[in-house]
Amino acid sequence: MRLWYIISDIHGNYRALRNLLLHARLIDESNQWVGGEACLFFLGDYITSGPDSKQVIDLIRSLDRQIPDQVIALLGNHELFLLRTVHDKRHRQEWLANPANPEDWQTIASWAKTNEELDNSLRRLHIEPLSTRTIAEIYQAAAKSDPDSDSLLQRATQQWRLNQPYFTADLRNAWNLFLRIIEADGTLEWIEGLPVAHRAKEWGLFHAGPPIGFEGSIDDLNNQFDALRRAGSFEHPLLVSDSSLNSPVGTRRWWENASQVELLFDQFEIERSAFGHDPKAIESRGILGSVWDKAVSTDPYMRGNIEGMIRIRNSCVDAIYTDAAISILQDIYPQRTFATVNRLID
Repeated sequence: MRLWYIISDIHGNYRALRNLLLHARLIDESNQWVGGEACLFFLGDYITSGPDSKQVIDLIRSLDRQIPDQVIALLGNHELFLLRTVHDKRHRQEWLANPANPEDWQTIASWAKTNEELDNSLRRLHIEPLSTRTIAEIYQAAAKSDPDSDSLLQRATQQWRLNQPYFTADLRNAWNLFLRIIEADGTLEWIEGLPVAHRAKEWGLFHAGPPIGFEGSIDDLNNQFDALRRAGSFEHPLLVSDSSLNSPVGTRRWWENASQVELLFDQFEIERSAFGHDPKAIESRGILGSVWDKAVSTDPYMRGNIEGMIRIRNSCVDAIYTDAAISILQDIYPQRTFATVNRLID
């Protein structure tokens, strides 16, 4: 069996993604693939939060062009949010009217680095992206105060919002310019073509997990999800990504009950599953874990600059961290000991 690597929830942290790929010796310094026959699976949430969403997507698309049979990228809930903003006028108006929504404007600002017109438009709005370091400091501080709290993200972004200005009416023009740019460079088409699930041998891969109540195969799930998205049915349970157990990009805690896991796996004809979406699934925030020797969490909390991924070799599953990630984890959880390679399933 080829080596498999699974990376999820990059959230615009290009530096963390590149460090992971270099650490695993999958790319060289010029971002060229050197990983041989290894397979690379991305489980969604490439955008928002970090300052480099464009670079993250560009790197994944570049790898897909280099080794098209070895790279699979899935849709995450934040990519779905973007698609809904593009295609749902009511949602777009709500989104644009929210001055306390800094994460999504970080995504737009990442395209301004290579587009002078967009850069000037955002400067007129006084929108300046935060650095990776600043974002990581905010999220790490919040994690240290209460690693398992559901209110952590809200507390972190409340601190963040203090750095954001009040948005003027010109923001609509900035949005329209951004939309034209991602249409022209192929980003929008690429995102629209992403599946929400993938089967690789006995593994089922999802952004958040297998949806409860769906009747059909993984292929059926991808087809129905895509048809609903194309129809603009963003209120359908499959497409509601806010902790909906019925959505492959929103479900949470589906893995807690062993009997439920067995039912879900039988439904999708899989034996194991890897999923992201929640950095405190199974383990404490930022610690990759497994349960029942069947479900593996892959969200390493890259918002907090924790560089981690899953490696699968035959039946063995390992959580892989860089040295920098170990230092951050040790700071957040001083009572625990971490290694760069941590066996999850033998």
